[in-house]
Amino acid sequence: MTDIVYLHGLTCECIIGVWEWEKHITQTLVLDIDLATNNVKSAENDDLRDALDYQAIAERVQEFARSNQFELIETLAERLAKLILHEFDTSWVRIKLDKGPAVSGVKHVGVIIERSV
Repeated sequence: MTDIVYLHGLTCECIIGVWEWEKHITQTLVLDIDLATNNVKSAENDDLRDALDYQAIAERVQEFARSNQFELIETLAERLAKLILHEFDTSWVRIKLDKGPAVSGVKHVGVIIERSV
């Protein structure tokens, strides 16, 4: 049995981009993160210690994005997936990373990745 815990619309401030002007500004990215889990024990016990702590995940993702600089959104998404799989009790993660209107005439540009251990 696999359940999914999700964090959708998580905003992250970071320096990201290939253009020289992007390397000197902070941009806001929006992430949707889905994580595999098993909610049976946490639901039975009604105890956060038995659940994926989505507050801790959100704070860690935001801190990581804020503390690092990348040229590609693909790189950030990949590094976040590795971090989540390594630091939290999940075997699968899907990350949708939205950079917003990064291309003229386009409302949203981004990537979606899925990784598992």
